[in-house]
Amino acid sequence: MSENAFGRRQALRGAGIAAGGVAAAGLATAAPAMADGGHGNGLLGSWMCVRQDTGSSDKIRLVLSFAGGGVVLSHDISPAGPPFTGTWAAQGKSFRLTMWTGATGNQGPGSVGPTIRVRAWGSVSHGRLTAKYQVTVFAPMSETQVIDSATGTVTGRRISA
Repeated sequence: MSENAFGRRQALRGAGIAAGGVAAAGLATAAPAMADGGHGNGLLGSWMCVRQDTGSSDKIRLVLSFAGGGVVLSHDISPAGPPFTGTWAAQGKSFRLTMWTGATGNQGPGSVGPTIRVRAWGSVSHGRLTAKYQVTVFAPMSETQVIDSATGTVTGRRISA
């Protein structure tokens, strides 16, 4: 790896995505049709989730939000991490998504750092979201030079208003 390489633990911890092995507390009390804005696809809205990288005991809490127009946002909240933005598509109760974020370079604030892409695929059943994900960390200014990657799982429940 080059001197611009981003630390694996830092990159993957900052890779905040819906992925984990344990469901977070907090069941939604809204009816499914109302909980997703009446759109009936079961995904719209925000989900309190926990993600866990394969082979790691660390569990990260995050909020994963699905919006109309195919917009998805994810933000690690414990421990805190950078927000991810991207797009999602659903087919029945299944979905897939791709999100991106950037990181500060190792030369300090304002330096060019790596970019992080998360791809996930999962489903919603009985008010529970489950997914698998793949995180890919790219070298600064590249969408092809991979410097790290990880996989994992995520589970969650809808956040009620």
